[in-house]
Amino acid sequence: MQTDPVAQLEQLFLQACSLGDPCARYASFITIDEDGLPASRIVTLLSLDAAGIAVSVNAASPKIRQWQANGKWELAGFWPAQMVQYRLRGQAMLEQNEQLRRDWQAKRRASRLADRYHQRIRQQSSPLPSRAALLAEMAQLEREPDAVSDAPPGIALLRLQIDMLELWTGSLADRLHDRRLYRKVADGWSETVLVP
Repeated sequence: MQTDPVAQLEQLFLQACSLGDPCARYASFITIDEDGLPASRIVTLLSLDAAGIAVSVNAASPKIRQWQANGKWELAGFWPAQMVQYRLRGQAMLEQNEQLRRDWQAKRRASRLADRYHQRIRQQSSPLPSRAALLAEMAQLEREPDAVSDAPPGIALLRLQIDMLELWTGSLADRLHDRRLYRKVADGWSETVLVP
């Protein structure tokens, strides 16, 4: 039977979550900026299953603008509880739906306020005159009665569908790690064992 690397990654993700691995739901999302340089930031994985990986994003954020400009991205993560490292590439799409908006209402108030701030006051990653300016603007926003009543229009789900997956399982005893590269092909997946 042919290996399904996405199912394998899903099982490793579920194990990392059940082991309480503090890195289980976080990964580095890498894009290419307008100068052709890599830009990396940590994102939160909402889900990882056969449909791919879902990440909640601000559709106007730099990472989304960079991805939309050139279509290039990579996701990389490490689950130290199992000594598993992964990186993946593939297709990506933005989704907006009612479930996402309901999930937004369940987020902590501080997170919802930050999302609203990005929409109403300053875009994510834009320059600030000072930290004090940020705190004052957030305090003013928090006093508004409808500040977190509805999800901002820019809230979206970035769904990453995997075409290439590299899985690395560490072997600290001899450093002969198990490293495999999977690529999607017409009838499933190709598998290549790599030198660690």
